[in-house]
Amino acid sequence: MKDSFTITEHRSETISSLLRWFFLVLCLPVFYYQPISSVLKYETDTFPILFLIGILYMTSTQIVLHRMPETSLYYRVFTRGGIVFDCLAYAWLMQLTGGADSPFVPVGYLIVIHAALYWRLRGALIVGTVSFIILTYFFIRDSGYLNALSSFEFLMKSIFLWLIAFYGGVIASKERQYYFEKNMYQLQSEQDYLTGLMNHRKFQEDVLERTKQDKPFTLVLCDIDRFKKFNDLHGHLIGDEVLKLVGAAFKRFISLKEGDSYRYGGEEFAWILHTTCTKEVKSTIEKINKHLETYPYMSGDGALPVTLSYGIASYVQGEKSSQIIQRADVLLYEAKAAGRNACKLDMVREQENQLTM
Repeated sequence: MKDSFTITEHRSETISSLLRWFFLVLCLPVFYYQPISSVLKYETDTFPILFLIGILYMTSTQIVLHRMPETSLYYRVFTRGGIVFDCLAYAWLMQLTGGADSPFVPVGYLIVIHAALYWRLRGALIVGTVSFIILTYFFIRDSGYLNALSSFEFLMKSIFLWLIAFYGGVIASKERQYYFEKNMYQLQSEQDYLTGLMNHRKFQEDVLERTKQDKPFTLVLCDIDRFKKFNDLHGHLIGDEVLKLVGAAFKRFISLKEGDSYRYGGEEFAWILHTTCTKEVKSTIEKINKHLETYPYMSGDGALPVTLSYGIASYVQGEKSSQIIQRADVLLYEAKAAGRNACKLDMVREQENQLTM
């Protein structure tokens, strides 16, 4: 709730998309509602084309915003490209509605603010310049400079445009810097510096949150087999490299949609998977084990095999976070006692207590 009013890029684009729909709907009575259109008498020849292009673009943007991850190419093209579309639509709309005297001139201010949220002061000034050029073109085209009142209105609109570009850019830059620093501090407090996975503190918080929600999930505790040997025979630097290798495998094969992975402590790791399906859990484990077998850590002495032991517990409704962690921990030590490089599955949800590797 405390971050509800933080303007992220996604929230910014969502708001901008809603504003586009608002202005598109607003244009319909302006051009086609007889009591209004008969008074304004705006050009309507090319408006249907603009309207159709707007519908297609904004519908596509809505799909991308709700279906595509923020890191995807489509997402970046549609969000950044939205500002280009806005500038073109802005110039087109001003052409149809009176040029420099158009009631839609203030829309240019919104486009400048939109650019500021993405590219801070530089973006605001660039788009502010584009909006000023569009406004100036229509002012000169319509010979507004020959009329004192029109010249004064043009001057005031230009001043407001540049003030919004500069002030909006400064505010956006400051807000983004604050947001970036806040995220960095939060990340540092939740992330393990060596492996890049979430740390023990974040793990405890997430398990507690999952049990409070009382939604099904699977907790996996895993441990690098005979890790002490790596440190004793090859040194702690090699041991650290092995930890990084395992962490990288987890990040590669456990997506955010599937769950999260953590460094529990030392050579021990944890996963919280958004499923209780044994086949899915087994599939993830097999992929990671196969990857570590195919790409072991390579040192001057050759390949160093890396294997893991797993304790797997499925959440039971009403269970406390400490209880499921304890069950997974006991199962992990059973797997290690059984010879390592093995999995032990809890008896609460399954008849068998071992997954075949």
